[in-house]
Amino acid sequence: MRPSFVINCIAAAALIGVCGSPAFADSETISVTKLDAILKEDRLPPGSPSALIVASLRAGDASQGVLAMRENRLHHHIAQDHVLYVVRGKGVARLENASGQIEMRPIEPGDILSLPRGRKHGFRKSSDEDLVFLVVATPLPAGVEETTYDD
Repeated sequence: MRPSFVINCIAAAALIGVCGSPAFADSETISVTKLDAILKEDRLPPGSPSALIVASLRAGDASQGVLAMRENRLHHHIAQDHVLYVVRGKGVARLENASGQIEMRPIEPGDILSLPRGRKHGFRKSSDEDLVFLVVATPLPAGVEETTYDD
């Protein structure tokens, strides 16, 4: 069984209607768009970073985004909690458990990851298709660097 910080079904409700693009960044306007319109291609272009936020918007104080990646390093967020919903691709998540150990867990479309601030995590795709996540993050205090790399 996966630890509770990996799958949190209640968090799925927070992801409804989150999809958007930079053109939909007005937090006062309801917007709807198709994920395919944001992604345009299944793969990150050659020579691009191994992880890229391809769209972002705000709704109230929360930020949302669409993240495409091949891999990202083990890291943690000092002042933000994140909820990730796997939309495409299969991969391996490296996740810090309650005792501070890093566990490897397979991830696939439909999985929801609840990542509390301070917990280390990183991802790597395990199929030809890039990993694509919908990401919801709690507000970031002004002047705080959100990401600390751990390897």
